This record gives sequence, structure tokens and C-alpha cells, in this order.
Amino acid sequence: MSRNADADALSREELTELLADATGTDAEALDREARDMEIAPPAEADVVDETE
Repeated sequence: MSRNADADALSREELTELLADATGTDAEALDREARDMEIAPPAEADVVDETE
């Protein structure tokens, strides 16, 4: 996954609204479900090389 320095970052609220629109889910429901998930910080994530 590459990063484009020219791209504008979305706020958490903007991302939630986009996900809600795309999935037909209520934004508040997405927020509640996200709070229940345990998401590791990127520094603790496993690196996967899918190019092989």
C-alpha cells in the first residue's frame, strides 16, 4: 500500500460517514462497533509481503 503525500487525510468523522454511506450502516452503529474492536497500533502490526 503506497501513500500519496498530495492526498488529503480524512478525519475520523469523515471516514465514518463514508463507510456508513458505502455499507448502508448507521454512523453511530459503526462508532459503537469500532469501540468494541481491539485494533493494534501500526507499530505493533505484523508486516505481510504479498509480492511473492
